[in-house]
Amino acid sequence: MKRDYVFNDSIQRIKWRRKQNYDVSYLMNYAKDRGVYYLQLEDDILSQYNFVSEIFKFVQKSNNDLESRWKMIEFSPLGFIGKLFRTKDLPIFISMFLWFSEYKPLDLIHNYVFDIIACDPSKNIKLCKPNLMKVKIEYKPSLFQHIGLKSSLKGKIQKLKDKKFVHKIPIKKHLNPDATLSTSFKFYQGHTFNKLYFGIDYCWINEGTGNDNIIINFKEKFLLKGYIIKSGASLHPEDKIPINSTLEIQLFENQNDSKSKNFPKTEDEYLQIDRMESDSGEMIKNLNQSFLYHIKSFRLSIPNFKANKWILIYEFGVF
Repeated sequence: MKRDYVFNDSIQRIKWRRKQNYDVSYLMNYAKDRGVYYLQLEDDILSQYNFVSEIFKFVQKSNNDLESRWKMIEFSPLGFIGKLFRTKDLPIFISMFLWFSEYKPLDLIHNYVFDIIACDPSKNIKLCKPNLMKVKIEYKPSLFQHIGLKSSLKGKIQKLKDKKFVHKIPIKKHLNPDATLSTSFKFYQGHTFNKLYFGIDYCWINEGTGNDNIIINFKEKFLLKGYIIKSGASLHPEDKIPINSTLEIQLFENQNDSKSKNFPKTEDEYLQIDRMESDSGEMIKNLNQSFLYHIKSFRLSIPNFKANKWILIYEFGVF
């Protein structure tokens, strides 16, 4: 093993980064005849929820740009994460990684390909920049964030973060019926339940009394056929609706009450139609045709809210 005169890395680290070059080269070689595009990702990253559609849209836009001669689109500035290639261009990168595997890590080696393709070494590097931007395209804002800490190199802690990465919490809009909303909860930075219900924003609960609820009073008689409620998010997986939370309905007057005997009744005449039995944070159901009700009120009750346990609800639909 040759001594490292550039980074002064240990033999162990040289072997580790060389193996990275070999591993990625192997993956690229396997993929080069099996598709149109190749995207390099890692297993310890966080992605924007719509990253696939965003990538496809941007690639199509770049392909339609007559000025573009792109060889790589960078969907993250970190290391070798989020780098997209055409599979037909992979052989040159594979060769470079293998040729220079003992000298530098692959996230540095790949940049030399662009220098070769786009730059005249006899001229100032600033004159090269317009050409470089046509072969190496940067997508902003980043679609990926590195969240891992432990490197595959023993003893190495990797704190690499993209400071400009802003994770978008997915919001699934529903055409919920017109209603008056009330709650005993308080919300973080204006992320209220009203905004969630009308498809504007997610709902983030940070304060309650310990025995709280969200009440939806419909302005007109509403035939409840089902509901979908999802909480927690990839950045906040613990911020879920807690176990033993319940969904309750209040029937519209003058309905046949025989079917309601199948459900527990609260002291204030609500029927309990569902209970959170697991820590999934989700309550989803299409009601059986024989159990459809015209209702005037729909209530989510959370009897055991704790101040150190916030709740982030990003989808709420009644239909």
